[in-house]
Amino acid sequence: MQISVAIPCYNGAAYIGQSIESIVAQSSPPDQILVINDGSTDESQAIIERYPVTLITHKQNQGLAAARNTAIQAADGDILVFVDVDAFPARDFIEVLCAYYTNDPYLAGVGGQGIESNIHSRADRWRRAHASQGHGRRLRYVPFLYGLCMSFRVSALREIGGFDVTFRTNAEDMDIGYRLNAAGYRLLYVPEARVFHQRTDDMQSLKRTMAAWYRGAYLAKQKNHTHPWTLFAGTLRRLIWDPCKDIFVERDVTLAPLSFAISWVKFKTLLKTAARKNP
Repeated sequence: MQISVAIPCYNGAAYIGQSIESIVAQSSPPDQILVINDGSTDESQAIIERYPVTLITHKQNQGLAAARNTAIQAADGDILVFVDVDAFPARDFIEVLCAYYTNDPYLAGVGGQGIESNIHSRADRWRRAHASQGHGRRLRYVPFLYGLCMSFRVSALREIGGFDVTFRTNAEDMDIGYRLNAAGYRLLYVPEARVFHQRTDDMQSLKRTMAAWYRGAYLAKQKNHTHPWTLFAGTLRRLIWDPCKDIFVERDVTLAPLSFAISWVKFKTLLKTAARKNP
């Protein structure tokens, strides 16, 4: 199999160099590295140009889903691996992912887990405890793969028309996962395939992020008829579970008030999104 890797980049100057270098240094190097500069206004373009990659530049910011679609169009490989700009993979990441692609034509995607590794604030500690991007510790088939560390058969992505560009900043990974499953494909989660997420937050940016996540998740579920109401039930359950985890598992009582606050942000976001006739 030929392997392409794509890194969508929007104002990622602080991270893009390390992300590219970690791809170049893989134990199983890819055949093609695509970097999609999605209308960045920082120094991203100049940094990317230092590396032996295929650079594609959007003159204006089009959003994450559009950047992923540009990568699909430009990919020469059979498998397209996506890594987010603010993440860098373990050295064996591509080798681990691609080992699971066999002759099974219904296996359309394989993804791994994000490890929160840039911990400086209470918000970062909360994100590591409650918002890490993974499906647990065991290998299993899943409804979607997390965008910061996912791979797909290019043919399957092209068959279903790529990513939905209405998902500009998040939930495009959920949406395409639901659509691939509906088309008869399977997605495999491999926890041993790891990337290290470099994001850091303060309280306000964490609240904005969680609001965007839950708005996007509701819309993706609504669009794909996968019971968006379950997000309300999950939010209520976590209102109790997350503070208990903070106190008894994480042993960090300072996180418990933040868990209550974030649950309220999630619940308000879901209510507002559900109330809109044309969200």
